[in-house]
Amino acid sequence: MKWFIKCFKQYADFTGRARRKEYWWFTLINAVISTVLITGGLVPIVKMAFNAASGDTTPDEWEIVRIILTNPFLYIYMVYYLAVLIPSLSVTVRRLHDIGKSGYWLFLQIGASLLISLANLYTGTNTAVAMTLSFIAVAISILFLVWTFTDSQPGENKWGPNPKEPQTTEIQ
Repeated sequence: MKWFIKCFKQYADFTGRARRKEYWWFTLINAVISTVLITGGLVPIVKMAFNAASGDTTPDEWEIVRIILTNPFLYIYMVYYLAVLIPSLSVTVRRLHDIGKSGYWLFLQIGASLLISLANLYTGTNTAVAMTLSFIAVAISILFLVWTFTDSQPGENKWGPNPKEPQTTEIQ
Protein backbone atom coordinates (compact mmCIF):
# COMPACT_ATOMS: atom_id res chain seq x y z
CA MET A 1 0.00 0.00 0.00
CA LYS A 2 2.96 2.31 0.62
CA TRP A 3 3.79 2.29 -3.10
CA PHE A 4 0.24 3.30 -3.98
CA ILE A 5 0.40 6.18 -1.52
CA LYS A 6 3.88 7.12 -2.77
CA CYS A 7 2.47 7.56 -6.28
CA PHE A 8 -0.20 9.90 -4.93
CA LYS A 9 2.47 11.87 -3.04
CA GLN A 10 4.24 12.26 -6.37
CA TYR A 11 0.88 13.07 -8.01
CA ALA A 12 2.10 14.88 -11.12
CA ASP A 13 5.84 14.27 -10.80
CA PHE A 14 6.98 13.18 -14.24
CA THR A 15 10.66 13.49 -13.31
CA GLY A 16 12.91 10.93 -11.75
CA ARG A 17 12.70 7.18 -11.80
CA ALA A 18 10.30 4.53 -10.48
CA ARG A 19 11.43 1.00 -9.84
CA ARG A 20 9.42 -2.04 -10.86
CA LYS A 21 8.11 -2.58 -7.35
CA GLU A 22 6.62 0.91 -7.22
CA TYR A 23 5.02 0.61 -10.66
CA TRP A 24 3.59 -2.88 -10.24
CA TRP A 25 2.27 -2.38 -6.69
CA PHE A 26 0.52 0.77 -7.83
CA THR A 27 -0.87 -1.07 -10.86
CA LEU A 28 -2.04 -4.06 -8.78
CA ILE A 29 -3.82 -1.96 -6.12
CA ASN A 30 -5.36 0.22 -8.82
CA ALA A 31 -6.63 -2.88 -10.64
CA VAL A 32 -8.16 -4.34 -7.45
CA ILE A 33 -9.94 -1.09 -6.55
CA SER A 34 -11.17 -0.64 -10.13
CA THR A 35 -12.42 -4.23 -10.28
CA VAL A 36 -14.37 -3.84 -7.04
CA LEU A 37 -15.97 -0.60 -8.22
CA ILE A 38 -16.82 -1.94 -11.68
CA THR A 39 -18.24 -5.15 -10.19
CA GLY A 40 -20.38 -3.10 -7.82
CA GLY A 41 -21.61 -1.13 -10.80
CA LEU A 42 -22.50 -4.26 -12.77
CA VAL A 43 -24.48 -6.02 -10.02
CA PRO A 44 -27.78 -4.16 -10.59
CA ILE A 45 -27.44 -4.51 -14.37
CA VAL A 46 -26.80 -8.26 -14.14
CA LYS A 47 -29.67 -8.64 -11.67
CA MET A 48 -31.98 -6.83 -14.11
CA ALA A 49 -30.78 -9.05 -16.97
CA PHE A 50 -31.47 -12.23 -14.96
CA ASN A 51 -34.94 -10.98 -14.06
CA ALA A 52 -35.65 -10.22 -17.70
CA ALA A 53 -34.30 -13.62 -18.83
CA SER A 54 -36.42 -15.49 -16.32
CA GLY A 55 -39.51 -13.64 -17.54
CA ASP A 56 -40.23 -11.95 -14.21
CA THR A 57 -40.10 -8.44 -15.62
CA THR A 58 -39.20 -6.83 -18.88
CA PRO A 59 -37.62 -3.44 -18.26
CA ASP A 60 -38.21 -0.65 -20.71
CA GLU A 61 -35.44 1.68 -21.90
CA TRP A 62 -36.10 4.25 -19.18
CA GLU A 63 -35.90 1.62 -16.46
CA ILE A 64 -32.48 0.57 -17.76
CA VAL A 65 -31.31 4.18 -17.86
CA ARG A 66 -32.63 4.76 -14.33
CA ILE A 67 -30.84 1.69 -12.97
CA ILE A 68 -27.56 2.77 -14.55
CA LEU A 69 -27.77 6.44 -13.57
CA THR A 70 -28.83 5.78 -9.97
CA ASN A 71 -25.98 3.36 -9.37
CA PRO A 72 -23.55 5.04 -6.93
CA PHE A 73 -20.68 2.79 -8.03
CA LEU A 74 -20.74 4.46 -11.45
CA TYR A 75 -20.06 7.86 -9.94
CA ILE A 76 -17.55 6.57 -7.39
CA TYR A 77 -15.64 4.84 -10.19
CA MET A 78 -15.64 7.97 -12.37
CA VAL A 79 -14.26 10.08 -9.50
CA TYR A 80 -11.70 7.38 -8.67
CA TYR A 81 -10.63 7.08 -12.31
CA LEU A 82 -10.10 10.83 -12.59
CA ALA A 83 -8.20 10.88 -9.29
CA VAL A 84 -5.86 8.06 -10.31
CA LEU A 85 -5.31 9.10 -13.95
CA ILE A 86 -2.44 11.56 -13.41
CA PRO A 87 -0.57 9.43 -10.83
CA SER A 88 -0.90 6.46 -13.18
CA LEU A 89 0.60 8.39 -16.08
CA SER A 90 3.37 9.86 -13.93
CA VAL A 91 4.45 6.53 -12.42
CA THR A 92 4.49 5.02 -15.91
CA VAL A 93 6.70 7.84 -17.21
CA ARG A 94 9.03 7.43 -14.22
CA ARG A 95 9.11 3.67 -14.88
CA LEU A 96 10.17 4.34 -18.47
CA HIS A 97 12.85 6.71 -17.19
CA ASP A 98 14.14 3.95 -14.92
CA ILE A 99 14.95 1.73 -17.90
CA GLY A 100 16.51 4.60 -19.84
CA LYS A 101 13.55 5.43 -22.09
CA SER A 102 11.93 8.82 -22.56
CA GLY A 103 8.48 9.35 -21.10
CA TYR A 104 7.30 10.20 -24.60
CA TRP A 105 7.23 6.45 -25.28
CA LEU A 106 3.99 6.47 -23.28
CA PHE A 107 2.33 7.93 -26.38
CA LEU A 108 3.12 4.61 -28.09
CA GLN A 109 0.92 2.80 -25.56
CA ILE A 110 -1.82 5.43 -25.87
CA GLY A 111 -1.61 4.99 -29.65
CA ALA A 112 -2.10 1.24 -29.21
CA SER A 113 -5.35 1.94 -27.36
CA LEU A 114 -6.47 4.18 -30.20
CA LEU A 115 -5.62 1.46 -32.71
CA ILE A 116 -7.89 -0.95 -30.84
CA SER A 117 -10.69 1.61 -31.04
CA LEU A 118 -10.10 2.03 -34.78
CA ALA A 119 -10.05 -1.74 -35.22
CA ASN A 120 -13.45 -1.95 -33.55
CA LEU A 121 -14.80 0.59 -36.04
CA TYR A 122 -13.58 -1.49 -38.98
CA THR A 123 -14.74 -4.86 -37.64
CA GLY A 124 -18.01 -4.84 -39.57
CA THR A 125 -16.70 -3.36 -42.80
CA ASN A 126 -13.15 -4.53 -43.33
CA THR A 127 -11.85 -7.35 -41.17
CA ALA A 128 -8.37 -7.27 -42.73
CA VAL A 129 -7.87 -3.69 -41.57
CA ALA A 130 -9.31 -4.52 -38.15
CA MET A 131 -7.01 -7.53 -37.76
CA THR A 132 -3.96 -5.57 -38.86
CA LEU A 133 -4.69 -2.72 -36.44
CA SER A 134 -5.34 -5.21 -33.64
CA PHE A 135 -2.10 -7.06 -34.36
CA ILE A 136 -0.09 -3.81 -34.24
CA ALA A 137 -1.81 -2.78 -31.00
CA VAL A 138 -1.10 -6.16 -29.37
CA ALA A 139 2.55 -6.03 -30.48
CA ILE A 140 2.93 -2.54 -28.99
CA SER A 141 1.26 -3.68 -25.76
CA ILE A 142 3.59 -6.67 -25.46
CA LEU A 143 6.61 -4.44 -26.04
CA PHE A 144 5.36 -2.03 -23.39
CA LEU A 145 4.72 -4.90 -20.96
CA VAL A 146 8.27 -6.15 -21.49
CA TRP A 147 9.59 -2.65 -20.77
CA THR A 148 7.65 -2.41 -17.51
CA PHE A 149 9.16 -5.74 -16.39
CA THR A 150 12.70 -4.74 -17.43
CA ASP A 151 15.16 -4.23 -14.60
CA SER A 152 16.42 -0.74 -13.76
CA GLN A 153 19.23 0.77 -15.77
CA PRO A 154 22.25 0.47 -13.46
CA GLY A 155 23.75 3.61 -12.02
CA GLU A 156 22.60 7.11 -12.69
CA ASN A 157 20.98 8.06 -15.98
CA LYS A 158 19.77 11.43 -17.27
CA TRP A 159 16.59 11.14 -15.17
CA GLY A 160 18.37 10.62 -11.88
CA PRO A 161 20.01 8.02 -9.67
CA ASN A 162 18.90 4.40 -9.64
CA PRO A 163 16.22 4.13 -6.92
CA LYS A 164 17.30 0.55 -6.12
CA GLU A 165 20.86 1.50 -5.28
CA PRO A 166 21.70 2.99 -1.90
CA GLN A 167 22.19 6.72 -2.13
CA THR A 168 25.49 7.99 -0.82
CA THR A 169 25.94 11.57 0.21
CA GLU A 170 29.29 13.12 -0.35
CA ILE A 171 30.71 15.18 2.48
CA GLN A 172 32.72 18.15 1.37
